[in-house]
Amino acid sequence: MVSEGSTRLAAFDEMLPEVSGLRRPYEAYDRWLKEQDPARLTQKMQDAERVFRKTGITFAVYGEQEASERLIPFDIVPRILSGHEWRRLTQGIEQRVQALNAFLDDIYHRQEILRAGRVPRDLVARNEAFLPEMIGVKPPAGVYTHIIGVDIVRISENEFYVLEDNARTPSGVSYMLENRETMMQLFP
Repeated sequence: MVSEGSTRLAAFDEMLPEVSGLRRPYEAYDRWLKEQDPARLTQKMQDAERVFRKTGITFAVYGEQEASERLIPFDIVPRILSGHEWRRLTQGIEQRVQALNAFLDDIYHRQEILRAGRVPRDLVARNEAFLPEMIGVKPPAGVYTHIIGVDIVRISENEFYVLEDNARTPSGVSYMLENRETMMQLFP
């Protein structure tokens, strides 16, 4: 749901944006795709869904009347990034991970962010992920979270947004690996 006063962003077609046409990273894929029989691609999509259903590759949708399990979507068109885009995203993600670890270090040690009122103390104290037993504990290399799932969307040719950081249970990592494995099985 979009709240009043918020802006809804238009979807960005990563392969074929209206403004610039076919993006260079997709040129080889586009040639391959045009050679494929549409019925074969449809069959491969159905095969992927069967694999996911059989192996239980699902995710829970919360916030609805009843939480429901849904299949992980399988897209026959992969997200293809140029080397430059990948390096740029990597730098940004590494910066986010450092910031999240610095935040956790502050929460469990100096608590300057709480004293300054930048984050309400009760918001942290009532959070189920907050572990008072960790106060004063310094993990090796100051790393509190080793794996973080960063949900990223592209909103324009050169602009990416982070939707959320999943530091507790980044289940998206397993989805990505299963999706890639399925793609390699279906299109060796």
